[in-house]
Amino acid sequence: MKIRAIALALALAAPGAAQAGLEFCNQTGANASVAIGYKGSGGWVSEGWWNVDAGACKTVISRDLDLSHYYWRAESTDLSWSHANYMFCTTDEAFTIVGDEDCAARGYDREGFNELEMTGYTSFTMNLTNEGDGRTGNLNGGGRDPEENIVYPDENPAQYDSAASDVVIDPVGTHGEPYSITGILSHCDVLDNGIQCTILADGWIYVADSYSPTPLPMLEDLLNAGENRAIQISGDLMDYAGQQANVTIREYSFGNPDAYSVERGLMQGWWTSVDDASYELVIYGSMFEEYYSGNPDLAAFMFYQWGCDSAFDGQIAFQLVSWDGNEQRCASIEYVDDASMSIWVAGTMKPLRFRRAN
Repeated sequence: MKIRAIALALALAAPGAAQAGLEFCNQTGANASVAIGYKGSGGWVSEGWWNVDAGACKTVISRDLDLSHYYWRAESTDLSWSHANYMFCTTDEAFTIVGDEDCAARGYDREGFNELEMTGYTSFTMNLTNEGDGRTGNLNGGGRDPEENIVYPDENPAQYDSAASDVVIDPVGTHGEPYSITGILSHCDVLDNGIQCTILADGWIYVADSYSPTPLPMLEDLLNAGENRAIQISGDLMDYAGQQANVTIREYSFGNPDAYSVERGLMQGWWTSVDDASYELVIYGSMFEEYYSGNPDLAAFMFYQWGCDSAFDGQIAFQLVSWDGNEQRCASIEYVDDASMSIWVAGTMKPLRFRRAN
């Protein structure tokens, strides 16, 4: 069953109320099933399904709520609820799944959940209703800043709220084929009269700028978010050439840092070759730029992975991919720290050693 919601209302139990836990009350005329997500001791956890008959209530957590945020998803064969981009692993059968990454590889679906901000509350009742026209959903009775008092600020932060920013976003498919990807926000550049943001995913370079229909306030938010952020985006794919796709962004949400976030951070900056002072390297976000005697030579993007091209098994590596796709090279990271770095490019005789220049 795959469903999304029409409309819902929230009822918050006052702090210290006698009842405890998280309860769902189904005020519709159709049966529904709910799943939840939360931060457990071993990582993100998703659980489901609890069947909630029409007109009935179901307690899914029967203890005091001790986390600042929980997440939920509701499905029904007769109704459809909307869900935000807080992504968790699910399956059609009853499940408890630890971890919110590599869902498909582990045999699960990856689906969006909505957020419940619980700071100051030990109990919470969610009322599912079928108000509205049966096609669109809204969350009533909330109003609190979804980023207020977040315990894990870099994990599952709030998605872009176009309504709050008075931004009009065109309907799905207006400017091309709809798409949705999970990748890395490499960086955003400030251009003459706008902003251009670059996202990497699955060997592709996705570019959105303010000269396209992507709202400028959204791109400003991405610019302020910094470099190398795990992100999920969706919108319309306008055109593509080589390895670059020009897209609009309709909505986005940030995700958990991946296994390569430390290396990404340490490699940022300007580097000079230990063996040849005329050879310099600039890494900005996930952009890799080579210079010889001050002249640019190669500009490519770094797709981090565990080994690549059957080389460097058991090592952290990255695939270099140029905009046009004509340049693709594999390199491993031998070591990197605040002052020095060594990388080994596949097919070469020795590693490239650098010292930090900035």
